[in-house]
Amino acid sequence: MPSIVPVATGILQAPHGQVLADLRPEGKPWPGYWEFPGGKIEAGESPEAALVRELREELGIEVRAANPWRVMDFAYSERTVRLHLFRVTTWEGEAHGREGQEIRWLDPEDLAGLPFLPANRPIIAGLLAEKLPQPPLCLIVDPQRLPSGQLVPTLTAAMDGDLSWIVLRLKERPDRVLHTQLLHLGELAAGRGVQIFLNSPEALPELQHHGLHLTQKALAEWEEGESLSRPFGVSCHDAACLGKAARLGASYAFLSPLFATATHPDAKPLGVDAFAALAQSSSLPLLALGGITPERVAAARQAGAAGVAVLSGILESRDPAACARAYRAALMTSSGPLG
Repeated sequence: MPSIVPVATGILQAPHGQVLADLRPEGKPWPGYWEFPGGKIEAGESPEAALVRELREELGIEVRAANPWRVMDFAYSERTVRLHLFRVTTWEGEAHGREGQEIRWLDPEDLAGLPFLPANRPIIAGLLAEKLPQPPLCLIVDPQRLPSGQLVPTLTAAMDGDLSWIVLRLKERPDRVLHTQLLHLGELAAGRGVQIFLNSPEALPELQHHGLHLTQKALAEWEEGESLSRPFGVSCHDAACLGKAARLGASYAFLSPLFATATHPDAKPLGVDAFAALAQSSSLPLLALGGITPERVAAARQAGAAGVAVLSGILESRDPAACARAYRAALMTSSGPLG
């Protein structure tokens, strides 16, 4: 069995929200990778004492207040690292690289784009998830799946059930009637604090202030180094997609299908174990998609999902508001690995 190495890790967050990260120098394992400061807990040493000692040695600061966040195991091939995570809230001195390492204060959104130690990536996902509506409930909407006269009433009812955001599937510019309805939907969503993400911004340029949602195919065609001026998320099915989405600055990713679905019967479900493995290696908040029911929300969250995305489960319900509330209630009574 791989040995377990206990480590104390500090998340230093400045009042304006930036988080400290440092770069592992040459001569150490994983050179060129970023990490959160900390180090190995010595025999007979408490995690709190190790944190104070490591941050003194590494950053030249004296920790005055640190709150335990959680304990998280990460399995490398040769050993398992047991991270004792602390939110460091008060310290004395100016943090600097006492061991010659580069340090940076970064916005949480910028952390995901850097090459971090694998064991630290779920921490980034947890920090980014804190900036999302907690925990997010997303409704995916294909306007063609609803009769024209039912679109706005159905989505209004669903929003009353406490959605976090809506992803609109539009492949082309809608006709005049649907165009009017979608603009009205945008106004209603704004009034309720519901974010809209568009998978085709050209189809509805009037909602350009809303976000963008990319398919895995669209992401594959996107050149590295390009950037967007609007928040965006990505639909992913594998680790390569999740990694590229993080490097390009995505705010979140859908990971699917978690369970078998009637809409995509030929798609092999990931299952809870595979989803959990991908969640542990990703630095993005993941929303579980595919076969999600209120009864399955707890399993999705325990596998590492920050929230869930739903399509037919809400839209085809007789009472969309009550159905959305059932998902919301399930989310609020469940917790993820960094919850």
